Amino acid sequence: MKRILSLVIFALTINISCQKKEVIHNMTESTIDSLVEKPKLLYFDDDNIEDKAQIQEKNSTKFLNFILKIYLSSQSKTIEIPVLNNSILYNNIKTDYYVSDPIIKGKIIELSVDYANQVTKKNISGEKKNLIEKIKFRYDIYNKKIQVIGYDLSYTKDNNGTYTKSFNLITGKYYSTYYLGDNKKRTSGWTSELQNIYAEDWNQDLLNKILLYGNEME
Repeated sequence: MKRILSLVIFALTINISCQKKEVIHNMTESTIDSLVEKPKLLYFDDDNIEDKAQIQEKNSTKFLNFILKIYLSSQSKTIEIPVLNNSILYNNIKTDYYVSDPIIKGKIIELSVDYANQVTKKNISGEKKNLIEKIKFRYDIYNKKIQVIGYDLSYTKDNNGTYTKSFNLITGKYYSTYYLGDNKKRTSGWTSELQNIYAEDWNQDLLNKILLYGNEME
């Protein structure tokens, strides 16, 4: 009886794992599955012990949502940073999104967030689908905190022009580049409000402010 019960539990576990894999795979080319994916290792803080960075799915009844978990060996604790769902800003509707595994570049962690293949509606700025965001994090050794150092996004508009925007959240400088065929236009600006952003400040209000400056450049 115990043997039969064990086999049933084992079969159910495999079935659940496969279903989750299938859901993620249908939405994205990524293979993210927080149940089985190993965390990425890097020397992120200011000691010589490896730290861990991992994307994990948050519980949600309607949409796929994720958090970035970073374990700091120097502080013996895990920091959770939300991967914000910005689809409402571009689609006028809330949609799922997908996110890359953490991309490690030296002591910088980068995430790529993609809203491609979503049903979109024209909004006040005319953004359409294939919106891609990139967020960059590093450890501030002086403040002993995780700093958000960069935010980039790219998208097309109704006239098929392509926009790329880049925000340096260390200096407060931001840039916008517009491509229409062979034509290229570039603008830039600066604001002290976009300087020295830390993980605990990374929320929807802050991101709305960043995007507001980006839209004003257009």
